[in-house]
This record gives sequence, C-alpha cells and structure tokens, in this order.
Amino acid sequence: MSRNTTTGTKYETQVENLLEQFSDHKVKSQVWIGKKRNGGKHKCDIVINDDELISLKYQRVLGTAEEKIPFEFMKLQHAVDDYGYKSATIVVAGPDEGWKWKDYFLSEEFCAKMKSIYPDVRIITHTQFVQEYLYQ
Repeated sequence: MSRNTTTGTKYETQVENLLEQFSDHKVKSQVWIGKKRNGGKHKCDIVINDDELISLKYQRVLGTAEEKIPFEFMKLQHAVDDYGYKSATIVVAGPDEGWKWKDYFLSEEFCAKMKSIYPDVRIITHTQFVQEYLYQ
C-alpha cells in the first residue's frame, strides 16, 4: 500500500497563495538555490524577496518529516553562507498528533542549540508564520 505524500505539496501551494494574496513580499516557489555541500542541487520551497529562504515541513501523521528538521537547519545555513541569502526559516505545520518532536523543536533549548550552530536559520509554527509574514 502506498502512502499519500501530496500533503506537503498542497501545503506549499497554500502558503505560496497566502503570501501572494496577503503580503507585499516577492514570492518564488520551488527555486534551485545552489548546490548542497555534497554537490547535489538544493531546491527551496519558497524564496521571499530574493534573500530569505522558507522551508515548509508539513506532517499529518507520524513519519519522517520531523526527523529531517536538524538536517534542514544545516542545509539552509550552508545556502545562506554559500549563496548570500540573508536568512532562512523552517515552518512546521500539521496537526499536533502528527508530530512527536514538534514541541521540542520549538523549545528554547533546541532553538538556542541550533542558533549556536546555525545562526541564520530559525524554526517557527505556521501560526507564527502567518502573524509575521501576512497582513494583519
């Protein structure tokens, strides 16, 4: 039985539409932003105003999206360092029952540790993203 893996894509489209309709940001989606340190191409979900990277992590049921969060910090910091982006934000979304690690990823402890290693990358919730990036 195959899993439905389209929820992430649907969420990306939803966020892109929200930004285009309810903000003044210049929005590009699914952008090749350079190469990862392993030589592979790095595609980012959304680039705002040509200088801010947005990575969207939607998880509806328990799975591997949350296990990729620390690696996402590393990849995004490398993109900032290597290609001159100003900053990067990871947005976590989806029902709480779909996440085991969400509270920890958003905790002061985790954020402080990540900030010490990856100073230009942060993690926020979808609600925080809406409050910060869309017209209020």
